[in-house]
Amino acid sequence: MLRQLLVFSTSGMKFYSKVFIGDEKKQLSGLITAMLDFCEKKTGLPMSYVEMAKIGVAIARDNNRRLICCLIIDKQDGREFGRLIAQMMLDEFSRMYPAARPSDDFSAFNTKISEVIWASIHPILDSLIDQHKGVQLALLTSGDSIKHATHQIDKLGLLANLQALLRVATNIMASQNDLPLSMEIKGLKNRVIISRIERTTFIVACRNSIDERDTNLKVEATAQLLKTVLVIGSNIQDVWKIR
Repeated sequence: MLRQLLVFSTSGMKFYSKVFIGDEKKQLSGLITAMLDFCEKKTGLPMSYVEMAKIGVAIARDNNRRLICCLIIDKQDGREFGRLIAQMMLDEFSRMYPAARPSDDFSAFNTKISEVIWASIHPILDSLIDQHKGVQLALLTSGDSIKHATHQIDKLGLLANLQALLRVATNIMASQNDLPLSMEIKGLKNRVIISRIERTTFIVACRNSIDERDTNLKVEATAQLLKTVLVIGSNIQDVWKIR
């Protein structure tokens, strides 16, 4: 779960802060700035993530605009999620406020937080394709819609056949007092992995000729990252509804 989102200048001047859980961490911008400077002086590399006993702190930096985004999350949400969302939050903030000043009203950014989280589905799926040559296609469906697909597909045909396939799988598993969580369809050259994640379906088409174990690990890691996005995205929406 998100705990706090903070955007500030490289000199430590706070622009935007949003607390989701608990109390606001005071003087956090100054502490992060000092840590960044210390890390760069000692290693020559920028610091992007710090993990503690219960929380993780993801940091994204825009040197051109001299802005830093700090995102505090639960430790189990993971480094990849934290770094991705922190960078996307910073990109969106920079887009909305290209000449930000501390005295500006940044309240409109509140409504962008959930949008940024949901939008992260796109780069997550695209990254799976770009970084693993064994994966040919990745998409995420929800009900009768496709949230994102890495390639052009016949959406109507796919959704119709998918629903029929899931119904058959559900009936078979129901006869054993169970539910289908994942399935694999394997051909001579390719295979398709179908996984249920929350209320969505994650579909990946892979080549059989590429290391199957390595591909499965990449797909499982992506599925876990998507689950984190879906759970946190839903929780953020619920918070806005309550307020």
